Amino acid sequence: MFWNLANTLRASKIPAIMQEPGIIIGYRQINQPWSYYARSMFQIHNETLNIWSHLIAIFVHLSLIYQYAEKCNFYREHQSWTLLIFSVCCIYSTTISVIAHIFHSKNIDAHYSLFLFDYAGVYMYGYASGLIAIYYFSDEYTYGMIVNVYLVAHWIFSFGGFVLLCIMKTNFGHKDQQRTRKGLLCLFFSLHAILLSATVARKYWLLLNGNHQYLASITNYNWIYLSFILVGVSYGCHLPEVFLPGMFDIIGQSHQIFHIFATLTQILQIRAVHFEISEGNASYGHLSLSSLFILSTISLGIITVICVFIIRIYFPVPNTKKEK
Repeated sequence: MFWNLANTLRASKIPAIMQEPGIIIGYRQINQPWSYYARSMFQIHNETLNIWSHLIAIFVHLSLIYQYAEKCNFYREHQSWTLLIFSVCCIYSTTISVIAHIFHSKNIDAHYSLFLFDYAGVYMYGYASGLIAIYYFSDEYTYGMIVNVYLVAHWIFSFGGFVLLCIMKTNFGHKDQQRTRKGLLCLFFSLHAILLSATVARKYWLLLNGNHQYLASITNYNWIYLSFILVGVSYGCHLPEVFLPGMFDIIGQSHQIFHIFATLTQILQIRAVHFEISEGNASYGHLSLSSLFILSTISLGIITVICVFIIRIYFPVPNTKKEK
């Protein structure tokens, strides 16, 4: 029955690996047909808003692509193609996340497999974020100085972060290990953020020395940084549900907040890129930028998918018979 919470389970009735800190009720039945989980999109449970927040985000991104198609001239201006592909990567990662949240409750094997693929989507978005940072947000001097080293380092961080996400999930996925897992992940993401910040560091330095040439750009970056911080806090802290267990099982849990801030960050990035294009601040990019982006993104996608299967072999999931 649609909009019926009565058929859901308490946390004590599902495998421990599928429980979330501070979430007591609203878990879907396990070991049901795939159609049961597809229908659950229209039922109330503790994943309902996680599903719909990202479904709505997909349509938001599609509307943004339509909105900026003429403004940025996707059809003729090669410099704008990276913005288009970044938007597609946002849609791709969000779609994979929707699929994971819909079907992961079937069993432990599905839970692990779907979220490992979800991480591949996350790092497709992360990799695209790094490329718009160097090609759109850096100034011409910084671009010329760091572009070659930066692209290699960013690829290593992107791929390494994906591997780390998968290993942390397969080895520290239990709810009692969430703090360790997310703490390590936040540390790694912070290091990656420092690398991305190298693209705009000179603009901040010029501002501190009285040069206001990039003031409007820096204002956009500040909003992106703030949103990124809120993404990290909402992802890593399990607030507010850990302080009031059971109060935010359906509405208000941290992962729902995380989804909202993640989408907001992507929107802010797209708007900042459009500003740089409209101001003529991104005209120095490599002539083969679009080809480089497409080839590197495809290669990253292929490698991450292969890596999912490798990790599934070398880091097997816990035996379901041991779960209580």
